Amino acid sequence: MKHTKLFMLISLLLALLLSGCTVPPATDTTLLEEEKAAAVALAESYLLHITELEGTLQAEREERYIRESQYEKRIRELEEALQQISAGTKPEEGDVSELVFHYQVRDGGAVITGYEGNHPFVTVPATLDGYPVLAIGERAFENKSLAAVVLPEGLLTIEWFAFYGCAALVDVSIPASVREIGHAVFDGCPGVSLVCRRGSYAEDYAKSYGITYISQ
Repeated sequence: MKHTKLFMLISLLLALLLSGCTVPPATDTTLLEEEKAAAVALAESYLLHITELEGTLQAEREERYIRESQYEKRIRELEEALQQISAGTKPEEGDVSELVFHYQVRDGGAVITGYEGNHPFVTVPATLDGYPVLAIGERAFENKSLAAVVLPEGLLTIEWFAFYGCAALVDVSIPASVREIGHAVFDGCPGVSLVCRRGSYAEDYAKSYGITYISQ
């Protein structure tokens, strides 16, 4: 064990102090007892600190193992869900093959207000008619039959209820540029996971709302 030498040193120190064999006869008894007590307290403090550090290290190792296991399990679940959805998706007469995004111009950028299309996998463009897509508007994708959505880099805001009621939604990729996600954006999406950057606003949002997330 890493701390064996330290334990031996502390034990030897205690043994020498408690034995009193090195203390001259003239040494004051009270002073000797105080030194012994101080040495014992110091040794116990070191031992306690070492024990706490080892416990913390072990807990962190266990937490990391659990987190990585959950991550790998969730990845497998998402892959299986996407494969099932993809296999079950067949083009039907009347399907909209082209993805149509409705938007408004606000502060020099596009705010997506609606979407038309039946494909379960949607990649939101970074620009619409030359306007950078800055926001997903309120209820823009509400109740749509989506399985996976990739949001563009440069997006800043996802407004209230944007994906509300998308029951089949399992994967939403959110760029690090997002700085605001509104209330109940993913309510009614029981199987959704957010794919986001480690330390990003989206990751903090997922933690706050108890949403499954995969940080990269």
